[in-house]
Amino acid sequence: MPQERENLVKEYVKTKNDTLKEDILVAYKPLIEFIARKLSFNIDDVPDLIQVGSIGLLKSLDTFDTSRNIAFSTYASSNVIGEIRHYIRDKSRIVKLPRKLQEQYSKIRQYIKIKSQELDRFPTTSEIASDLNLSEEDVLESMEAGQSFRVISLDKPIQTNKNKSSNEKFSLIDNIGTDAKDDNFLNKEMLKNALGNLNEREKKLVYLRFYEGLTQKEIADRLALSQMHVSRLLNEALKKLRRKITIDL
Repeated sequence: MPQERENLVKEYVKTKNDTLKEDILVAYKPLIEFIARKLSFNIDDVPDLIQVGSIGLLKSLDTFDTSRNIAFSTYASSNVIGEIRHYIRDKSRIVKLPRKLQEQYSKIRQYIKIKSQELDRFPTTSEIASDLNLSEEDVLESMEAGQSFRVISLDKPIQTNKNKSSNEKFSLIDNIGTDAKDDNFLNKEMLKNALGNLNEREKKLVYLRFYEGLTQKEIADRLALSQMHVSRLLNEALKKLRRKITIDL
């Protein structure tokens, strides 16, 4: 399937036959839907984002160079994300929150950023209300308004640095600023999705190897396994990850 899709793209680039565009859109629809779901802040927005993402993919067809050693899905992903990102930003500019909600939401957003780092979790509605001298209804109203008008979503932490020497938090806006970061965002989201396909032992092995940075021998010693057994299990886990990511693309 991935090779068939790539062949369609190569044929279009060679012939510029517009009748192929519909087939290419159908072939890459799962990729566009995947990105749209990841970047959407409301499930009702997904159909619109898919349409916008489709425009980005079609634009990629006219600039894709088949002589480069890169898959079209990788090249197009950045453009799809870029189109959706610009659509979200343009749409958010025409919406204005009432001043009271703007001020309350600004305080709540800042509070959540600080408190999330202290607690290593999101604070509850009652904690926010108590610390900011607001009613829970005020907090919920401000949060709902912020989400509806796409204010909070761009600042929502989506990934925590696993490096023990750093407590730095990352937000969606950090990941959609440039093409390189767009790629990193998509890759991380795809990897996170693929990790859910592993069993608990495989997840632990991947965590120890690639997050803790342990060698296979150190993992074997910790888990009371042979190094050969650890190597085999890791290889199986990585094959599962590759298969899952290939299917998603």
